[in-house]
Amino acid sequence: MSDHLNNCQHRDDAGPWVLGALGAPDAAAFEEHLTVCDACTREVAELQVVADVLPMAAPQVLPPPALKDRLMATVNAEAELLRAAGAQADAPERAPARPRAPVGLFGWLGRIRPLPAIGAATAVLAAGVLIAVLATGDDGGTTTFTGTGPKGAAVALQVDDRHDGKLKFQHMTAPPSGRVYQVWLVTGREAPRPSHALFSVSRDGSATIEIPESLKGTDQVLVTDEPPSGSPAPTGSVVAGAKLS
Repeated sequence: MSDHLNNCQHRDDAGPWVLGALGAPDAAAFEEHLTVCDACTREVAELQVVADVLPMAAPQVLPPPALKDRLMATVNAEAELLRAAGAQADAPERAPARPRAPVGLFGWLGRIRPLPAIGAATAVLAAGVLIAVLATGDDGGTTTFTGTGPKGAAVALQVDDRHDGKLKFQHMTAPPSGRVYQVWLVTGREAPRPSHALFSVSRDGSATIEIPESLKGTDQVLVTDEPPSGSPAPTGSVVAGAKLS
């Protein structure tokens, strides 16, 4: 991490901002700060990769029916207290910056919760990824989504109006010896679904991969390294991905 980020008074706001935990005034101030601070912008980009896979880090459990009633009772009680105290009663006060060791990406992960194998692997990848989630429309009913990959790699996902998908790579690193890359499809908070797209890359790091499965309803595509015959669930590191939004 650069000395600039270590000395930046906003360095500790990156994690809460990615998680949506900053209050409105602090969030607005940090967003304005991002327009002039490259170090904080890179920090946000690295943290966003991990935040995107956090929904897969724990099994989903239905809440008990009485939980909604308890929550609404608490919300209504607090709303009554705020109305009685005045409109500015809940305005947060920004604490002065305190000197301390930089938190960084892995410090924030430790504050959230331990991640399973796929989340931890993504955290390691995040330190060197190239981030872009900008979608652009192409002619002929095809949309291209620019994805994430190792530093220096270019990743693009093309999806046509029939929901057929194609991944394209440039300058992509080869999978580890005895492994291949496998494509996974993710919808919402569901576990990744395996596809039959298994591949490696050419010597110059290029590859074009047709995804046999339909991408209808898919929110994002991930790529991990797996055994040569593929896996029913991810076992290797997340090395690339793209959001369909």
